[in-house]
Amino acid sequence: MAQFTMRPSSALMKKQRVLFAVSLVVPMLLASCQYRLHEIPAPDEPEKVPVKISVKSIEQIPFGSFATKASVQETCTKLSYAVYSDLGDDSKEEFSVTQNSTDSVFGVISLNLSLGRHYIAVVGQNGGDGNPKFKNQAPNSTYDSYSIRYSSNNTATPKVLDTFHYYAVIDVVRGENEFQINLSRSVAMFRLKLTETIPSQVKQLVCTYNNCSYTLDVINGCGCISNVKPEVFDVDSSMDTFDIYTFPMKGKSKMNMKVTALDEYNNTLAEMDWKDVPIQANMITQYTGDLFQNGCKEYSQAEFPITVNNEWSGTDNHQF
Repeated sequence: MAQFTMRPSSALMKKQRVLFAVSLVVPMLLASCQYRLHEIPAPDEPEKVPVKISVKSIEQIPFGSFATKASVQETCTKLSYAVYSDLGDDSKEEFSVTQNSTDSVFGVISLNLSLGRHYIAVVGQNGGDGNPKFKNQAPNSTYDSYSIRYSSNNTATPKVLDTFHYYAVIDVVRGENEFQINLSRSVAMFRLKLTETIPSQVKQLVCTYNNCSYTLDVINGCGCISNVKPEVFDVDSSMDTFDIYTFPMKGKSKMNMKVTALDEYNNTLAEMDWKDVPIQANMITQYTGDLFQNGCKEYSQAEFPITVNNEWSGTDNHQF
């Protein structure tokens, strides 16, 4: 009996050869693509090295004493650090942190920075619930500087605290980079010392002054935006000393100060206005005397009885 062998047609064999060729080419193409992807170089990461910054001491002149150096733990409740890679609009903040005096490493920070030049600013504050906010201002602005302004959780108007600062340009190199710094006091203080008891009807003292600022130019260590700023104290008869911290403006050595005593209805009971009050960073200017030497005005609260006529005048009826 004859046997027949089925042979594939030439068209089928040609199709199989094409499929086989494609199966070889596709993996080669994929491998080639993968190879080319691996060949794309990653952008170079800047080399970084460890940097340590330690606050060594604080230069200060306590009122009625001579220049001393105190430890940061004795003087500040908070320290705020900021590190920038450049000045101006294109600057990039590389690092910022605020430490509390309860932190175990208070006064020391360790970080990694790229090689080259950096700008560091450190601000210490004594008291307060807010932190200073750093702002880098452009070189072509009115004030070419890093400035700080205090924020507060309790008040809308920033309140300047006893403030110390440090600013420097550092060069970070390979190897050890350790910097020990000294903070300097950047505020002036105006102190009002009353020699007589505050009358019971006085509820607030409002101190309004100019030629000073609540914004600090960290580079130059002076105020950078002149403000006419009122500082309000809630008072009672047991109080006799009132301290105001402010950043003196560059080139300004005097300010005007007006102190107003108000009652609970905001009536002015007494007022004094002093011109050309001397101010200087790290110094206290104290004015002592009787704010009420010319008397304290009395205001009586007039009572106006209020009555309400609750009778309707009539009814305007409509049908629908």
